[in-house]
Amino acid sequence: MARSINSATQTQINTGRIARTEMVLFDFPSPTGQKGFFSGQGELQWSGITFYGAGTLFEISTIGGAADGSAVPLAIKLNGDVRSGLTATVLAQIESVQYRNAPVTIYRRYMHPETYAELSTEAVYRGRIDTIKHKISEGGECSLEVAVESRMIDFSRSGHRMRTDADQRLIDANDGSLSHVQTTAEQKIEWGKIPTKQKRKKLFGIF
Repeated sequence: MARSINSATQTQINTGRIARTEMVLFDFPSPTGQKGFFSGQGELQWSGITFYGAGTLFEISTIGGAADGSAVPLAIKLNGDVRSGLTATVLAQIESVQYRNAPVTIYRRYMHPETYAELSTEAVYRGRIDTIKHKISEGGECSLEVAVESRMIDFSRSGHRMRTDADQRLIDANDGSLSHVQTTAEQKIEWGKIPTKQKRKKLFGIF
């Protein structure tokens, strides 16, 4: 899908000198609420939301796409670091949150390579959390792997509603626009010349 890029960002891209950072926003149910992280250090304020820097602890798989518009999954990984307080116990606290189907948005922030002033920030992926796996290695390293489903998957799901007169009248009792749909679907139409009826021969004078 084509995206428009503002002139300031395009100018820096054309010169081959631009800085960028990836941002992820988890929209968990109350009372947890929104949690934002970015691939940098410190804190980043954007659109009234605080994004916390996770640096190299934060990884996002390549954001791809399909020509037919089908859903493309995404993986987000948060590595633990004892020095930063992200121990296995801390990461396990995610299990107390109702994260299933929580919305996730990935943003890409473009910045000036010298001043790091924001040039533009755009959403590049929207999805929902499917599963979260905890991984702990023998050396004590721990991480969270978040599997995200693209919102495009909704377009591949079929609904339970039918194009029938009964279902249409549940929406509007006076709408009879589909009253003849079933009749039309089952109507047999003879094409071409109407065949002439042939007289049946009587058998033994009974018929």
